[in-house]
Amino acid sequence: MTNVLILGASGYIGQQVSRAFSRAGFRVHGVVRNEEHVKTLAQDEIYTIVGDLKRPETLVEHFDLADVIVDTSIDYNEPAEYTKNLLVAVKKAGERRAQRGGQLTFIHTSGVWVQGETGFQGVSQDSILQPLKGVEWRIKVEQDVLALQQVPNIRVVVLRPALVYGRTGGYFDSLFSGLTTGTIRLPGSLENSLSTIHVDDLAELYVKVAEHAPVLKGQTLTAANRSSESVQDIVRALRRLAGKREVKVESFKPTNVNDEGVTLTQVIDTRSTRAVTGWEPRKRTFVEGVAEYFQSWKATNQQ
Repeated sequence: MTNVLILGASGYIGQQVSRAFSRAGFRVHGVVRNEEHVKTLAQDEIYTIVGDLKRPETLVEHFDLADVIVDTSIDYNEPAEYTKNLLVAVKKAGERRAQRGGQLTFIHTSGVWVQGETGFQGVSQDSILQPLKGVEWRIKVEQDVLALQQVPNIRVVVLRPALVYGRTGGYFDSLFSGLTTGTIRLPGSLENSLSTIHVDDLAELYVKVAEHAPVLKGQTLTAANRSSESVQDIVRALRRLAGKREVKVESFKPTNVNDEGVTLTQVIDTRSTRAVTGWEPRKRTFVEGVAEYFQSWKATNQQ
């Protein structure tokens, strides 16, 4: 049985990725920072490792046992330095794997914001990068990840998800929260369109990448729905949920990189990703499934 090590297994994306690998028949080990997440992951039949991801050298034995390492973690304070240390540990694990045979697959999570403002003409993963200010560091990290391909017995793939929605977590939580208070706040002009992906569909893509790693090694793939969603359509969908109850929409000036990202217009062409992996998003878009997504959010957040 293939052993998968998920870094950041208790996170919004990491938890669903862990579950997807478990459903697909992999033996999954999830690295988390705090003991409080152990029970939740154990309920999902995932072996839990409590460790300090800022000190990946302390996880050597777990790196060595893994056939696939999936990085869904991030340190928002020093992301570039954190990832640099992680890649050193992965490289050493790959070198040790080369000595005893076998292959190590490393899947790194980046994001489509490195592609910046695309306009409505759309871009693919091979287009020239014009990163959003604040995520420029991701480009160097992607390059360093792909450089690991030079180590014998390491296969690497970079995955760039679009804006993630579904279940609980992610940026869209703030919209549902605003719906309950009567004021939805969004950054920018509200005239843009967002590239999106449901967290379950994204999780399934990680599994596809691991299964097809021999032919995908060294590639960068994007994860997004076939079509983008306009912010105006998102607002209209939320107002329909409110029914007769008045809901105000307020625009504000972005104050951080997440807000800036939501002001981008992005149309991401994922035909290449679908062709090489056989993956296809199956969940409804945020606008199409907003009622069920709101119900899921309420069940989680309004105890």
